[in-house]
Amino acid sequence: MQLSLSIVLCLFAVGTLAAEPAEKTFELAITGGQVAKEQRLIRVDKGTPVKLRVTSDAAGSLHLHAYKLEAHLAPGTPAELAFNARATGRFRFEWHADNATAKSGDHHGPPLATLEVRPK
Repeated sequence: MQLSLSIVLCLFAVGTLAAEPAEKTFELAITGGQVAKEQRLIRVDKGTPVKLRVTSDAAGSLHLHAYKLEAHLAPGTPAELAFNARATGRFRFEWHADNATAKSGDHHGPPLATLEVRPK
């Protein structure tokens, strides 16, 4: 009886681990204040661990609305944002360049990219 209980507990533990969503990693390469079309939509399910690797050709900051995450970037120096996709919906990634020509209202334009978190 002891052996079968151990097997059941082991199978339960394996099943619990399998239920955890796998981390999803995405790349955002900001060039001239924009990203390539194929990088503009990041789609995951709720509860998914997300890792975002970001590079930029200019200094600035990237932030993700509603998640209150921000990365400060220097040209050619990669940065990472890691978070759990806890809130469902569509959320804007906004880019703010650190240069004198950036306008104060730039963040009200189109988003750099969008995070779409779908319910399970």
